Amino acid sequence: MLKICCYGGVNDIGGNKLLVKFDEGSIFLDFGLSYGEESQFFEEFLQPRSGCKLNDLLKLGLLPHIDGVYRQDALCPNGFESYDCRAKSLWKVDLQSFEEAVKAGSWHPDAVFISHAHLDHCGYAPYLGAIPFLCSGMTKKLMDAVAEIGNLQGLDKQLTVTKKREMGRLKTGFFSGEPKADYSKEQKDRDFCDLEHTKAQTTGNGLTVTGFNVDHSIPGSMACLVESKDFQVLYTGDIRFHGKSGYNLGEELDGLEPDIMFCEGTRIDQNEPDNEKKVESDLTDMFSDCEGLAMVGFTWKDIDRYETVRDAAINSGRIPVFDPRLAYLLAKIGRNVYDEGARVFLERSGSMLYSPGDYSNSKHKIGDMPLSEWSSKPGNVVVDTKHLEKGISAIELNENPCSYVLHLDYFRFKNILDFELPEGSVFVRAQCEPFNKKMELSQERLIRWLKHFRINAKNGYKPYQIHASGHASGPEIQEMIDRIKPKVLVPVHTEHPELFKNPAGEVHRPKKGVEVRLQ
Repeated sequence: MLKICCYGGVNDIGGNKLLVKFDEGSIFLDFGLSYGEESQFFEEFLQPRSGCKLNDLLKLGLLPHIDGVYRQDALCPNGFESYDCRAKSLWKVDLQSFEEAVKAGSWHPDAVFISHAHLDHCGYAPYLGAIPFLCSGMTKKLMDAVAEIGNLQGLDKQLTVTKKREMGRLKTGFFSGEPKADYSKEQKDRDFCDLEHTKAQTTGNGLTVTGFNVDHSIPGSMACLVESKDFQVLYTGDIRFHGKSGYNLGEELDGLEPDIMFCEGTRIDQNEPDNEKKVESDLTDMFSDCEGLAMVGFTWKDIDRYETVRDAAINSGRIPVFDPRLAYLLAKIGRNVYDEGARVFLERSGSMLYSPGDYSNSKHKIGDMPLSEWSSKPGNVVVDTKHLEKGISAIELNENPCSYVLHLDYFRFKNILDFELPEGSVFVRAQCEPFNKKMELSQERLIRWLKHFRINAKNGYKPYQIHASGHASGPEIQEMIDRIKPKVLVPVHTEHPELFKNPAGEVHRPKKGVEVRLQ
């Protein structure tokens, strides 16, 4: 028997948490957060309480209420019962933790497949117990980088490692001896199994998991095929066909006929395929025609877009200058931004002096060496300040703005306050347009910035839009489905499940949290 249950990604773009139960064992396909669902309860200054975030998310229905899944110390700090504290009655936990399930021999998932390193697919993974994670080696490296410099806090940072949350007592200060919950200094690596393209891995429960490289807006993205002795389940993850890799899942698995195919449909309602080459061509023209500083916004995790912007800048005779987070990400995968004809933007921080000491708490802004390798021990000081020597600061930009293309996303717009922008400076948004109220408010603020500094005057102070999505169009998705021929097609990661068609079998439109059994 095969059981499937979608705890996320239902009538929603993102938040995939797809549980598949075979007779042999169980596997989660992604365990991501839903930005849309979180925004129904939270905003910038109204956030879950960091000390009991898992409990808050469970109470609000943002995480599924399932026994045997979550780590014990996320539900309640280790050792809590032995301490007498006033809040004891508020720490009611009616879920069996992963550790308790293993000890009792009761049900728990045997593995988690992570399709890629976007948080809407892996952002809630830190709350899981010691379950093996299966993903590409690239995805593991990118998760490391996101945890280190991605503005995550508390337990959310533990994407690839775990630090136990334990009860203890304050050793100093006004309330010495009083109880406190905190994370241990000891850090343990999570159990990762690296998936290679088309090479099957067998889990401890006898399931076979095969990863397939797919193209998406972040490297290392994979689809997966999970097989038991009786069933095949295919999961596309997020997918596109217009990127630079040339991967095509439909060609790879032509005629497979899996029992279940979970298929993403972010752009199932869009008929026109996107084209990254056209993005490069349009950006080249924009940069060439620009009479001042050319600025472009896109997410720092999109390495394909980095390459597109870099090439467009060079083609237009300008020097490309990128966010230091992107440079750090490239270094994680063995690449050096300076070796690729680009430079790094040196952002003013701390006391705003461009002094090395200004970056003590943001080391990635002045170098791309792994943060764990920095050392201040006497006689063994190890630092990396290459961006201080090689990077481009506001001073260089102001001296000759027409010589540069600057990577500047919305959340780094405050740096414009250091710029002396000539007439004719432009800002291009090379990422998706606003699609919810929060993003629309951000767009209004962005336009105020552009108008104040007379950027994009010829476009009514609105951002120029040049973008190709990280997702396939409707006809491309349908062609893939037609080639793979699933017996049951399950639309996920889409707001339009009604548009899916399956000539080879049926279409099952899932309901969130409702289990379906197949013989």
